[in-house]
Amino acid sequence: MALNLIEYATVGQDVVVVKFARTVKISSITNSSLRVETTDATPTVISSPFKTINTINDYNQISRVLRLYWDKVLPGNKEYFIRLTGFVDAANQSIAEEKIKFTVQDAATPTSIADPTPPIIEEILVEDKSILAEPFVTYQIVAKNPEFYIDSVDPANGDFYIDPSYNNGRVTITFNERPASNFLYPIYFKAQRKKIQRTPSRWENLTTQVSMHSWRPEVYVDFPSTDATPAYNTEGSIYFESNYKYRIIVSKDIGI
Repeated sequence: MALNLIEYATVGQDVVVVKFARTVKISSITNSSLRVETTDATPTVISSPFKTINTINDYNQISRVLRLYWDKVLPGNKEYFIRLTGFVDAANQSIAEEKIKFTVQDAATPTSIADPTPPIIEEILVEDKSILAEPFVTYQIVAKNPEFYIDSVDPANGDFYIDPSYNNGRVTITFNERPASNFLYPIYFKAQRKKIQRTPSRWENLTTQVSMHSWRPEVYVDFPSTDATPAYNTEGSIYFESNYKYRIIVSKDIGI
């Protein structure tokens, strides 16, 4: 199955950070391939929302991270899409359009000396399109500092058919910098699961253990096993059950 275009994304008042899940051709990263519009039935298109993309400075080919700098102040109290269209992968195959949804809470005038207040932009996330009955892990993040972000996760965001004992229930979240140790608590890395079924189901919280590598910027979230007395990071146990969807929500308050 082909990978999605977007692994994760964050929207800030100054910059949008997009981590691609696959290698894209640099020539397809253009302003015309990024469209911002409202989510209304008849959408309002925002013309030239971003500053001109300079792929040498704005795109990291190794981490596959693209930074888009706002050139417009969006009207507040509205929900928007950033539509990514016309992207091509390394094999020169067209990639299907994907959308990033976000909300501007308050209206504001363009930044100036007299009024330096930018709009407040809420959480955005890559919308989950999965309907498969196997477990996988996803996450969503809001960064207070757009220069602090998630670089990668293991298993990869959107992975399907994860083995029930995968990595002894450990999810590795690698940041671009080491987060402060005072954030190494489950309240900042909320783990949840929900039943995949035809009727609506609710997310249920899971009790995890959170730790960090001694020097790498890696945070470990250990899921509980399905044993009567849950085990953590222990061989021979089951951690991910079929017909469940799993996710980790990373708090916007985490910092360095």
